[in-house]
Amino acid sequence: MNFIEDKDLFLLGEIVKKNFFSKYKDSVLGIFWTILKPLLMTVLFTIIFSTVFGRNIENFPVYFLSGRCIFEFFNGAVSVSILSIKGNKNILQKTAAPKYIFVLGSIISEFLTFLIYLILLFMVMIVTHAQFYLTMPLAVIPIISLIIMTTGVGLMLSIANVYYTDIQHLWGIVSIMIMYASALFYPMDIVPEPYCHYMMLNPIFWIIDQFRHFIYLGGMPQFFNVLNSLLLSTIILVCGIIIFKKYEKNVTMRF
Repeated sequence: MNFIEDKDLFLLGEIVKKNFFSKYKDSVLGIFWTILKPLLMTVLFTIIFSTVFGRNIENFPVYFLSGRCIFEFFNGAVSVSILSIKGNKNILQKTAAPKYIFVLGSIISEFLTFLIYLILLFMVMIVTHAQFYLTMPLAVIPIISLIIMTTGVGLMLSIANVYYTDIQHLWGIVSIMIMYASALFYPMDIVPEPYCHYMMLNPIFWIIDQFRHFIYLGGMPQFFNVLNSLLLSTIILVCGIIIFKKYEKNVTMRF
């Protein structure tokens, strides 16, 4: 996979704009749904779960949003990436545009939404009088792990979906499992011991945990966990590139 050439940068920009704004097409509130939707969900989950877990989770809105923004980026980027190749088959059949551009465009467009989520998170922290820690800039480390992992998964599943359309339906189920195994709205100390080990197999759980350490707790996660996340994300990316390169040549014949 080569670096993006100048002639492909324009196409990448158009894909990003198309993916980002198409979500709000014919919507009255438009892009404001990016803020309104997670804000309403935060209020709803706070009302429902803070009464149950209020003694276990301090400042539940920040706890919830700090995990939700990570999961939403991962789930949203992978979901759009899965359809990025097959959904643009008309363009790919008529042009020699590099196929990975469509995957990258999907991920970048969702990253823009992720940045809006981060702004909302900081706004909620201000409103709820949450403490701002010196460790917060280090939150970029788990974000880097997240981007690398998401890109690798997106590359693999975008190609797989061309050959097996069941992938997009299967992902809907898998993403729900990942969400509930990421401790988005409940504390880990309520999870029975045998199930904790299964949850720790979820790489998104570790990225959320590291992100919360930097943003929510103001502490440092274990260095071994941070290193493992970066290493695992890199392995997934490399596997994604290898699989994508191997099967992208035959993609147009599968349309």
